[in-house]
Amino acid sequence: MKTKALIFDMDGTLTPSTRPVPERVLAALRKLHGRYKLYLVTGSNYKKVEEQFTWGNIINLFERVFCCNGTIVYQTTLDPDDEFGNLEPDMIHKVTLTDHYSQSDLNYLISILLKYAYKNHAKFKTGTFVEWRDSQINFSLIGRNCSQAQREDYSKWDKKSGDRDKAVKFLEEKFDSYGLSFRKGGQISIDISRNEWSKAYAFENIDEAPEECVFFGDNIVPVGNDWEIAKMCGKFHAVEGPDHLLEILKGY
Repeated sequence: MKTKALIFDMDGTLTPSTRPVPERVLAALRKLHGRYKLYLVTGSNYKKVEEQFTWGNIINLFERVFCCNGTIVYQTTLDPDDEFGNLEPDMIHKVTLTDHYSQSDLNYLISILLKYAYKNHAKFKTGTFVEWRDSQINFSLIGRNCSQAQREDYSKWDKKSGDRDKAVKFLEEKFDSYGLSFRKGGQISIDISRNEWSKAYAFENIDEAPEECVFFGDNIVPVGNDWEIAKMCGKFHAVEGPDHLLEILKGY
């Protein structure tokens, strides 16, 4: 079947984790724009997407941006000739955990996360271990306030020790009856959301059929947040970073 759309993860795929998108990646996307529809599906919120891509690149490259694993969706193609049209990306879809869980349940979940982080033996503990994203809770054992050097250090140790894998296993067992999923995202985080709200949920708001899409991501492993959407697509590529992505995109 003909490929009509390319779907990209952000951190570790289009960009170094939490860093601005390299100009060489933007140049490659500009060549693809118009030949394919381009979608961005990330675990991050929109503020982080704009920080890493800037407003102009978002509206000029992507058809839609799917934040928080596709649960918060922005229409980013704007018509400059429509004086009554939107001047900013328009949120067209949003779901939230508070529609499905009581505040008491969420408080209990967050308490368990903080207790686990407290007992964990990560070399650095920097703060912001739990970040609320409406449809998702982002949990980091080192803390999202870490420096880039601390992030890289933790990522290497996590690959060696399986620190996040152990946390995922514990949380899956602890909250077995809650209907929650725990997926590794980026270099330092675990994305917590409802089972049905994996990145594959993005297809609720993508016009093309999954088999008409190609996915690019760095976390295509069973407990990674790219796993479900990659397996649904007609084709997928496991990416090791922006430079590796550019090599793959030469085939498109």
